[in-house]
Amino acid sequence: MRRVAVIGCGGAGKTTLARELGARLGLPVVHADFVVYRTGDAPRPELEWQAELAALADGEAWVIDAMKVSSLEHRVARADTVVFLDLPRRACYLGVLRRRLRYRGLVDRERGVADRITWEFLRWVGRFPREVRPRILDVLERHAATTEVVVLRTRRQVRGWLRRVPERTSHQRSASASTTPNPIAAPAPPAKA
Repeated sequence: MRRVAVIGCGGAGKTTLARELGARLGLPVVHADFVVYRTGDAPRPELEWQAELAALADGEAWVIDAMKVSSLEHRVARADTVVFLDLPRRACYLGVLRRRLRYRGLVDRERGVADRITWEFLRWVGRFPREVRPRILDVLERHAATTEVVVLRTRRQVRGWLRRVPERTSHQRSASASTTPNPIAAPAPPAKA
């Protein structure tokens, strides 16, 4: 695994899994929230963040935590592995609640945390199984011949799968880190007016 796309509904645990995979595999982790929301609460123009996310996906090694459907096709095409956290809606709502209780609106680039919970976001979580999931399954089916697809439906499955991911040695990690910069660690460019 050198290019891993972590996808799923809000609250499914994408950020946590991506962070743990990055540490285990020695790969840089990209959290899409910090590509879309460079600074503040207002998202960047869609064409800007889509271009940046596509450029990051064109890199040689990464774990990308993102559920931006408009850019999903490119990420899946570039990934060697896609992990789809296909958890039930109630588990996602519980994940959103836990995130709110734990982070209380915190935005922390180091940990990939962006607790931006709005009513629109909660409605999106509610509509996800009916409106977004079928689109994801279509994209995954189109790329099934060239991309390993892992579908995990419970948090227990996520933990079990993660335990089976082989950890890279420190030598392998330093080689990965030297070939691919961590975009999250780099200072954010100023927002365009």
